[in-house]
Amino acid sequence: MHHKRLQWPTWITYALLILYTAVVAMPLVWMVFSSLKTMRELFTSPFAPPVDPQWQNFATAWNAGIQRYLVNSLVITGISVFLIVIVSSMAAYAFARMRFPLRTPLYLLLIVGFAIPVHTTLVPLYRMLNSGNLLNTYPGIIGPYVAFGIPFSVLLLYAFFVQFPSEIEDAARIDGCSTWQMVFRVVLPLSLPAMASVAIFQTVFLWNEFSLALITLSQDAMRTIPLGLTNFQGQWTTNWPSLLAAVTLASLPMLIVFIVLQRQFIHSFAGFSK
Repeated sequence: MHHKRLQWPTWITYALLILYTAVVAMPLVWMVFSSLKTMRELFTSPFAPPVDPQWQNFATAWNAGIQRYLVNSLVITGISVFLIVIVSSMAAYAFARMRFPLRTPLYLLLIVGFAIPVHTTLVPLYRMLNSGNLLNTYPGIIGPYVAFGIPFSVLLLYAFFVQFPSEIEDAARIDGCSTWQMVFRVVLPLSLPAMASVAIFQTVFLWNEFSLALITLSQDAMRTIPLGLTNFQGQWTTNWPSLLAAVTLASLPMLIVFIVLQRQFIHSFAGFSK
């Protein structure tokens, strides 16, 4: 049995991909190595593997409250992403497949919302949340997250639903499905790759979001991961190994999300899942 030899362009492609992977993975490997060092070892041998791994750095980070920030981020990000995906999916399907008055102006208005920088709304948003006693509450941060996440998600899902095979919808109607049944039992289940890519994008963004959380969550008990990590920096000195251990723990949920959803993420770029 003869094996097909790889041509030199393929070898070059593989070499470039391996090089890119190494460049991307290097900071992550350095972060993990550094989180297992002492302060002295970190500054004397910054790029060498740890000689005597200091696992207590992770215990220090955990006991400093990182678990509380993880729970807050998980609750806020999970609820926000769920609402964004559901609302954006239904809105994108309506704009792509239905005909109703003011459809185009409403869609353009939604896209304009995507162009508004978040930072320009911080002051009025703070005053609005303060007047409604929503500061340092889950609804106070989830509401703005959902509002800012919907325009981009609708834009992404709209492109998917425009190319959705109409034959599938016609078959569902022939079988007696109503519009709601067709959407929830046929269209959305077949749209999981696109919805998964939206979920990944929004999860990564919201997990690392800092500005809105900074003005909304001032109490330490309500802080998310980006805000909580600032507590590991002292005024005069910083325990860098413990800080890097906290960053490593904060990165694990995002790594798990991508590993679980990577197949759907790839399918969303390859087109309609077969």
